[in-house]
Amino acid sequence: MEIQYHGANAVKFTTKKSSLIVDVVSDISDNKLDFKKNNIILATQEAYKPKIVSDEQFLIDSPGEFEFEEFSVKGIPAQPHTSSSGDNSATIYKITVQDTTVAILGNITSKLSEEQQEAINRADVVIVPVGGNGYTLDPLDASNMVREIEPKLVIPVHYTEDGLNYSIPQGSVEEFTKELGAPVSEEVVDKFKIKALPEQMTVQIINKS
Repeated sequence: MEIQYHGANAVKFTTKKSSLIVDVVSDISDNKLDFKKNNIILATQEAYKPKIVSDEQFLIDSPGEFEFEEFSVKGIPAQPHTSSSGDNSATIYKITVQDTTVAILGNITSKLSEEQQEAINRADVVIVPVGGNGYTLDPLDASNMVREIEPKLVIPVHYTEDGLNYSIPQGSVEEFTKELGAPVSEEVVDKFKIKALPEQMTVQIINKS
């Protein structure tokens, strides 16, 4: 399985048979993401859902359990980062593909419920936004959440990077890695292929495609 990062919370998973992409819509002013060739589209919130999808595509934008080709997806209701208590309009996703489990956190509040933690606990891979500034999880909250889940691989997203213009300025990925304190892979890649998981929690930075 290959993973690509497209800025904001947009991450693409590709196997030999199919592909899945997360949060294709964002506020990045120069992000023209082509999602038409992807089989499965996930949206963690209504605002990140495309207005139109083709008949050949499978859109998942709510809690529940779904199976499509090689991907098994479980959606868990969550509170958006900027919303008040009781609003569970966001969705955390647990994806299982090729014997690897991936937790997609999205822009959620800084504390996992028991139900959420049970659903994604010890996922192999966690993809977590880290830019903060009231927009999404900040480095401290993101680090605490990652420690709760205890994954082997951590992929940070939604941080400041050349060429990305967020409506709210985002912090650097270095702030997150310093706060987490886990080893960071020396190789920064454009595409990351999961072949074997590290023995201890490791951060993998993927350049924006």
